[in-house]
Parts: sequence; C-alpha cells; structure tokens
Amino acid sequence: MGLDVRDSKDLPASKTEEFYDTVLAPSFVDSELIPRAEFLADLNDPRGETVASVALGDAGEILGGAVGQWFPQCRVMLTAYLATRPGRRGGGVGGKILRAVAADWQRRVDPLLIVGEVEDPRHHTDIGFGDPERRLKFYAAAGAKIIRVPYFQPAIHADGDRVPHLYLMTFAVADECRRGDHGIDAAPVRGFLAANLAANEGSVDPDDPATAALLDAVSGPTVELLDPKTTRIDP
Repeated sequence: MGLDVRDSKDLPASKTEEFYDTVLAPSFVDSELIPRAEFLADLNDPRGETVASVALGDAGEILGGAVGQWFPQCRVMLTAYLATRPGRRGGGVGGKILRAVAADWQRRVDPLLIVGEVEDPRHHTDIGFGDPERRLKFYAAAGAKIIRVPYFQPAIHADGDRVPHLYLMTFAVADECRRGDHGIDAAPVRGFLAANLAANEGSVDPDDPATAALLDAVSGPTVELLDPKTTRIDP
C-alpha cells in the first residue's frame, strides 16, 4: 500500500476539513481536541506555528495524519495530534506517518526536540478512542522516550479541564540537546512547558501545585529520559 504524506497547504481545503472530521474527531475526546473552527483558523494563521500533514492512500483516500505546533522560542515541536483513521489502525500507517512528519519538521524548522503527549495506561482506558497501552507500545517501538516530568495537558478550552496523567515523550532529539546516554538539556523542555501553559491557559501560575511540580522537575541543567518498555513514572 502506498502512502503519500502531504502538507495540508498543498491540499484543497475540503481535504483538511475531511481530515479533521474522519481522523481527528473520532480519535480524541473533546477535552483533548481543539474545536474544528479553531483548528482550521490556526492552519491559516500567517505565523505558521500550527502545521498539519495528511496521509493519503493510493486512491487519494485519507488514512491518517499529524498536527504539529511549533514553539520557536525554545525550538520545540509539539506533536499535538497523530492518528490513523478508524478501521485502518494496526497496519503500519501510524509508523509511516510519524517517520514522515518527523523528517519533514526537522527539515523545516530544525527543532531541538519533537515531543508528544501520550496517555499513561495505568490511569487511562480505552473509551472508544484507542487503547492507551497499545498506543504507548507503538511509540516505544518507534524509539520514543519518556521525559521524566509529571506532565498534564493544559486546559485547551476556556471552560475545559486539564488532562492529567500523561507522558511527555520525545520523538526526536537533536544532538546538541543530548546530555549523556539518558538525558537531555532541560532548558528547551522548561521553555516549552511554560510556553504551552501560557498559550493554552493564558498564564503560568507558579502557586498551582501541579504547575509547580512540573517546573520543579526541569529546574536543573538536565532532565532524564526513560525507556517506556521498562520504566514508568510513579503517579
């Protein structure tokens, strides 16, 4: 099966809308997914900090895709969403998409880190949007590592809640960011955490216990990377 991973800007607007409706909406709960109108507006923002790649099959059908959010101040690309169309999971499409977008983003913006948010399967179960245990195994097989921080997804809706018990994982690490065999420079991680909170919640509250614990974990010069195949972070 062929797979053509293309930037959404190179596709008709109807294909990007179809990607949201047939891939993103069925793959993420409302608390984790930005509204459709906001997603489309972000892609049309002239600053270009949100990018989407859509994976097409041989007949032009949408099989999956990924959405990235670029944080230029710390040179971190967040893989906001990566998903395969329901009914096409488990056939290797997700791995091909991840490799394609990581290579594309590295060419485009030269990030220090490409990171993603992944559910901790000890606290999340399959409620119709995919099995968290299988998802973690998928990323582990792709070589992703867990950044040792008590991560949560900031509230992405004005009246929404944070999503706790997530792993922040690395999908790619630039050589200049590596510190030994099992560590990375904490500075870009620290910058990303603060910028992501501010972008979604409007500010960074150091008196909030969860925020304080998150920032404390990256207060030193380095932060540890853990192998998801053998190590989990204590809840």
